[in-house]
Amino acid sequence: MFEKYRHIIPDFESFLKAVETPQPYWFRVNTIKIGEKELVSRLSDKGFVLERFRDLNAYKIVSMPVKHPGATLEHSFGYYYVQDISSMVPALVLDPKPGELVLDMAAAPGSKTTLMAALMKNEGSIVANDTRASRLRALGSNVERLGVTNVMITKGDARTMDFKHLYDKILLDAPCSGEGVIRKNPKHGIPGDKEHRYFSQLQKSLIKNAWKHLDTGSKLVYSTCTFNPIENEDVVQYAVSKLGMEILQVEFPVPHVRGVSFWEGRDYSDISDYVMRIYPHLLNTGGMFIAVLEKR
Repeated sequence: MFEKYRHIIPDFESFLKAVETPQPYWFRVNTIKIGEKELVSRLSDKGFVLERFRDLNAYKIVSMPVKHPGATLEHSFGYYYVQDISSMVPALVLDPKPGELVLDMAAAPGSKTTLMAALMKNEGSIVANDTRASRLRALGSNVERLGVTNVMITKGDARTMDFKHLYDKILLDAPCSGEGVIRKNPKHGIPGDKEHRYFSQLQKSLIKNAWKHLDTGSKLVYSTCTFNPIENEDVVQYAVSKLGMEILQVEFPVPHVRGVSFWEGRDYSDISDYVMRIYPHLLNTGGMFIAVLEKR
């Protein structure tokens, strides 16, 4: 499945070994409802062995007394959210502040939406959109469980939807072929070139509509959980060359590599040093691609 990426993924044999092993559970503390020390104490008393990642309120579960980390009262109370640390990075890079107006264009099931609400201390507003009612139910459930009060949920096709405002910040965690989540879902189908091209066109439509809703000088974070450059660097290059957006350097303290410079005859060298790729073997996580763009 991944052999075509051998020349773009560093230490490829370690990458293959990582994707063939189960992914550990990570979670983040929901600071809207509980303090970090109190939650860690409660889980430790239950028999959880945790490993903290720097100062991000994020923990890897080394061992636990339950089959799934969602099977605790603390989880039901919304004290923590089970989320891979690579999935947290796009929202942390966007860094929404209290009082800002933020758009999450493809929000369900709400992992990044609720993280942004916590970063904003439930102040300001987040418009969280998705297309399917079933996904919106999951989004609404997570918003309620985590005590989030600054989110308005909308349903619509984000490629064409009029979101009514110019936003301070936009998160576009785009639909993609999902190669980076194969450790959590080993039955995930093998995407082919046709699927990559389909998602690339979808993603370009989404980022074009995102550009229309950005205020001048405002920031967009574009992310996917896949590895193919057609869905990653190619979309970012489209935003820069066709929409006139400025690419900004992504800086965040997690193990990562920079982007792909060349792929199947395409030259991305003008943007590759700005973007971030997180691979499973770098931090024992899923995969993630992240870029930061600004409207001029």
